[in-house]
Amino acid sequence: MSSQTTLPAMKTNPRFIFFTDFDGTITTRDSNDFLTDNLGYGQIKRKQLNDDVLHDRSSFRDSFQGMMDSVKTPYDKCIQTLVENIQLDPYFKEFYDWARTANMPVIVLSSGMVPIIRALLIHLLGPEAEEIQIVSNDVAPRDGKSINEEGGWKIIFHDERYVILGKFKT
Repeated sequence: MSSQTTLPAMKTNPRFIFFTDFDGTITTRDSNDFLTDNLGYGQIKRKQLNDDVLHDRSSFRDSFQGMMDSVKTPYDKCIQTLVENIQLDPYFKEFYDWARTANMPVIVLSSGMVPIIRALLIHLLGPEAEEIQIVSNDVAPRDGKSINEEGGWKIIFHDERYVILGKFKT
């Protein structure tokens, strides 16, 4: 497998690559917090769990899993809600246009979920956002359900995805 296949940002031989977070960096609000606060168990519990993570009473992974599990809304409706409510940082488009012109690929590294990040990028930047590589978590349907039904989706953590695909050996 060539490096262009495994590392799409390398296909144009860039001298530099820009790595960025997504939520609250490219956007003005965190999409996962928005989902939890508005469609899940709410801001008070989310903030308590964030505090638990900061004070080593819980792991980030367990806290984030709980946040996402609290959102029962079908996944397509989650994306629609976010597209209607999340905005682009006012300077990101200018930066992104400059980076594209300068042959400096932008790679998103996020604890969010690829389908949400991709949908928001395309909505906020246009079709050219398809070329942005995203390294993030994913989603899958729960057993016996469709991802787009009530309680039908679950987060698949990035590292679990690779274990499932057999890329890590234990």
